[in-house]
Formats: sequence, C-alpha cells, structure tokens
Amino acid sequence: MEDIIKMRYGFAMCAFARMYGVVAVNGSESLHRFCKKWAESDEHTPTGTLTEVNFYFKDRWDTWGGRV
Repeated sequence: MEDIIKMRYGFAMCAFARMYGVVAVNGSESLHRFCKKWAESDEHTPTGTLTEVNFYFKDRWDTWGGRV
C-alpha cells in the first residue's frame, strides 16, 4: 500500500512541476502537503493527456489546496 501512495504522490508532484517548474514546486511546502494528502485520499487517478492531468490537479489545488 505504501508504494501506491508514493507513486500517487510522485504523479501529482510531476503535474505541478510541469505547470510551475521543478524549483518552485520543490520549494513549496504547501504543494508537498497537498500532494501527500491527495496521494492518501480515495480520489481517482486522472487519465488522459498531460494537459488534462495538469488541469485536474490545478482544479483540485484551486478547490482545496490552500486548506491542506
């Protein structure tokens, strides 16, 4: 189970790195917390193009990212 959470965390972090750049994402404690919380959640893993995946995470961040 822990491996799945690690993969989901990395998946989410990659989406944010594509949108905002690696340095900005690695330096953001709030994005790390958000991705960890998402990875541990029951939210489905998005499918589709990279752009669709990025927008999925952008929408989630806009909805509940600042409250994690």
